[in-house]
Formats: sequence, structure tokens, C-alpha cells
Amino acid sequence: MLLMLIVISTAFSPFGMSDLVAGDPAKKKPTASQLIVRDVSVFLVSAHGKKLNDAKLFRSTTPGYMLSRRLSADAENSHKPVPLGLMTFEGPAVKDIDILIEFPSGRFLSHWPTARIQSKRIYWRAQNMLKESQLSMKMQNSHWLSHLQSADRLFLKGINKSERFILYDVELNHVPGITLTHSKEGFQIQNRQAYPLQHVTILQPTSQKQEWKLAAINQVPGFKKKEKEKKPAPQTETTTKSKANDPLSDKSLKDKAKVKKAGELAALGGQLRAIGALPKLTKPTTKSTAKPTPAAVKVPPISIPFADRPPLTQEKIMGVWEKTLTELGLGKPETTHVLKILAQHALRNDQATVVYCMDESYLDKILPVEVTPFPDVLRRTAIVILVDADPALLKRINQLIAKLGTSDWEQREEAQKKLEEYGKAAQAELQKATKNKDLEIVYRAEQILSKIK
Repeated sequence: MLLMLIVISTAFSPFGMSDLVAGDPAKKKPTASQLIVRDVSVFLVSAHGKKLNDAKLFRSTTPGYMLSRRLSADAENSHKPVPLGLMTFEGPAVKDIDILIEFPSGRFLSHWPTARIQSKRIYWRAQNMLKESQLSMKMQNSHWLSHLQSADRLFLKGINKSERFILYDVELNHVPGITLTHSKEGFQIQNRQAYPLQHVTILQPTSQKQEWKLAAINQVPGFKKKEKEKKPAPQTETTTKSKANDPLSDKSLKDKAKVKKAGELAALGGQLRAIGALPKLTKPTTKSTAKPTPAAVKVPPISIPFADRPPLTQEKIMGVWEKTLTELGLGKPETTHVLKILAQHALRNDQATVVYCMDESYLDKILPVEVTPFPDVLRRTAIVILVDADPALLKRINQLIAKLGTSDWEQREEAQKKLEEYGKAAQAELQKATKNKDLEIVYRAEQILSKIK
């Protein structure tokens, strides 16, 4: 089952222009004399994870000169696209531009061109946007990012680096808080985040290979907790307390004398029990003061029915995405960048995948961007690919765990490799498997858990 939120226009457009673009491009069309800055982020996150673009989710496939703290992919997978942030510049040549990207709760794993990192921010200072310049480093034509170096975009030239774009790989703290369930008409989705999911589309594979049924909804609202009403304090409370707390009143003096006498008697009783003159006291049973665990927050589910249209092939889906991203104001270089990543990570046949457009106000909160002087047009787009959200995933994981004990060695190896790829999504079931009667299953489950942790 593959579940996927995609960017689509026309009758069920999942990504709305106003949600992603600074200003309304329908009313204000950019001209050649305007400086247009496009910031496009693609994030991958597990439904059981706590980070966007977690370092454990995928390995780096950027060129070696783009130094990365993420582990490098092996030779077999070095050509595969991975989620990366991209910033491009279009318009007239401009001098002395500052670009600042902040990450209040996260860390940068890689960036290019090199810039100054200060605490929770990365800073490209005094950059010149030029029509013509010499590239500092040239990628191989076969590399999946090479199209950006030949794109019709301004060169970004600093003191010793020149490039047509800014690339960044950032890991951000984020709990998805999204649950999917099946329904008769399609799916139901629950969003426990405070921010809405914009333009949700779900794609389910059919019995035909590489074909999906479509379900869509424009928005899934965020969840806001209701504040408890505070009860007003009684009017007599202040008066009562002031009288009771008077240290010179007869009642206060008598209470102090009682406390002092009780302390003296307790000390004498302790001395007598120590020499055996009195029996030891048994501890009375006390009621637990621990507060009960609050019940899970109930979020109303939103129904997303299947669209009344034939299943779509991968080629058609990519065509729809391209059209919508173009309408959102992304140019050919930015659109190609996003499509390559979506094709690799969103179109999965082994499990459900959700892709949604991040709310712009939330994006500005977790990853603020500042360009000085402010450009004529600043467009920010953030797409999140959510994996491990398939309602049928649990059944598939248990089937793989059972294969860990099969007599066929190749099947055992294949099942173990697949469970390692599922990562935290399989962690709970693997913990149960460590108590299995089959020692082969126990051994392999422990091996997988050691890698996941």
C-alpha cells in the first residue's frame, strides 16, 4: 500500500499558491528587473521519528567537496537523489547581499558554498549576484545535481567561492503527530500538530504495478488544546489566611507549643525504641501521590475519499507535479530538483507514504530565512515526505519477522535487510521477537535492534 500526498493542480490542487509564495503571484507577476529568491525545502521524516531529515534516514549523495556530517552513500546508491534544501536567485545583477538561515532547534549537516556558521545560524555574507562568473567546482554531468550548474540563474560569488545556487542539508527536531487509517471511501487522517497540513493528497497502489488510486483534500486543520477555565477564588480566603497567619495570636502560640511538645515526645520515643524499651513502629500504608497519566488526546479524524478518476502511472504523477510546481512560481531548475527527490522517496511500493505541504508560518518558525536587502520577491516552499504511516505496515513487518526464521538463508537475509530499512517503525515488533521460541529469529532481531538504536 502506498499512501502519498502530492502536489497537484486542477480539480484537486493539493498545493495552494497563497500558502507557499510571499505575495500573490496571480496579482503581482515578477518582471526581469526584479530580484527573485526561491527557497525550496524537501524533508523526509518517519511517522515514528522525531526529526526532519534525520541523519539515520538516508546517506549523503552530494559531491565530495560539499563536506557533509551525514554518512556517504555506497557506490551503488551514490547517484540517488536525497532531500536537500535549495535556494536560487533570478533577476538583475546585485552586489553585497547577505543570506542568513537559522535553525533554532536542529543542526546543519552540510552546506554549499561554504559559509560562516555561528551557533544556530549559517551566514553567507557580502555575496554578489552576477550574470557571468567562473564556477569554483564543476560536477560530473552524470550527477543528479549537475543540472543546477547549467541553470538560468544568477551566480552567487563570495570571497573565494562561486556557484549558481545555495544547497543545505539540515536536520530539524519535529514530531509528525499524524495518524492514517483506512475507511470505506478512502482514508482518514488525524493531525495532532498545532499547524495545518496544506493540500493533502493520498495515493494508493492498485493491483497493477506502478499505478495508484488518488484521494485528496485541500487542508487538514491543526489541533488546538482547550484551555482549562480557572475557578475564581472565594472572597473570604484572603481574610481567613491573614487571621490564621498572625504569629502573635493566641491560636498561633498554642499551635507552636503543641508542635514543640510533639517533637520532644517523638525524640524520646526514638531513644526508647533504639534500646528495645518500646516496639518498632510499622509504616502505615500511604496513598500514591503520583498523578494519573492523562488519556491520549482525541483528535477528530478527517475523511479523504478516493477521487473518481482512473489510476495514475508514475509518469502521469510526475507530469501533474511539474505543472503544479510551475504554477507555484518554481522555475525549471527548482522543479526538476524537487521532482527528482519525490520520485526517489515519495513513490514507494513497499509501504504507504504521505507527502504534504508544510504550513508557511511553521516553516518560518523552525527554519527562518533572512535576505538583506530584502528581495523584490521571496518564495518559500516546503514539502514533507512522511514514511512509515501505512496502516498495513504492522502486518508487513510481522511477516518479515517470521521470515527471519525460515530455512532459506537468502530469504532470511532479505527480510533482515528490509527490517533494518524500516528502522524505528519495526522497533516495537522486533522487541517482541527477542522473546520468540525460534533462536534464529531472536538472534537476527537483536542484530537489527542494535543497528536501529
